[in-house]
Amino acid sequence: MNLSFDNSITAKVVKAIAEFDLINDGDKIAVGLSGGKDSTFLLLILKLFNQHFKNDFILEAVHVDPGFDDSTALELKKITAALDLKIKIIKTNISDYIAAKEEDNPCSKCAHFRKGAIINYLKDNNFNKLAFGHHLDDAVETYLMSIFYSGQLKTLQAKRYLSKNKIEIIRPLIYLREDIIEEEIENKDITVLKSSCPYDGRTIRSEIRKEFNKFFEDDLLFSNLVSAMREKNNRELWPAEMDKQILTKKMKNYWEKG
Repeated sequence: MNLSFDNSITAKVVKAIAEFDLINDGDKIAVGLSGGKDSTFLLLILKLFNQHFKNDFILEAVHVDPGFDDSTALELKKITAALDLKIKIIKTNISDYIAAKEEDNPCSKCAHFRKGAIINYLKDNNFNKLAFGHHLDDAVETYLMSIFYSGQLKTLQAKRYLSKNKIEIIRPLIYLREDIIEEEIENKDITVLKSSCPYDGRTIRSEIRKEFNKFFEDDLLFSNLVSAMREKNNRELWPAEMDKQILTKKMKNYWEKG
């Protein structure tokens, strides 16, 4: 399989790895592989780094089969075999649970269960890192959703340590735009596997993503959003809310005659 990439692409991924200290000597890294463009691209580029980095790290793929019809497990095995990498297929009955519960937000519940299944496997097999294929568009999208729907300033982190499980989640593609990944996958003539999930493309997040398109197509606006996600000293935000009892007392004082 062709593992050559333009220097501008590898430079951005290596920048993220270096800036956020994502890969170290002796790491045992599992890539959460769905068969979609992002996780497949991540596996390809980490395989390249595995061959050429000075840091010696173990790389494998992990896939959680939720139990829907038309499993992609066989095709994923072909992809990893072509890269001479091991893959663990974790079979689950998550689909039965989702169907029985008729959840309003099945994707969130499914993601929670899938992540739990992967974490358990990683702990049992001495992995210390789990790599996801989230990219820069995902980070900005999460940032906007956090502002619009929860009133918080939060986004995806390039590195997050799960202290309870002693597993570090890493996102090496965090500086890459989604269209770059799509173009590379297309140029390498890699078939992107279609999700067997019946809810795919019909989620709340999918609808919100359409609304955000105008922010993502304007390069300057997108760049400003990325800049806004950084910790800075030039923020001019309102102070934290005052204690309600103290505020109520101050408000009453305005009505009291001297």
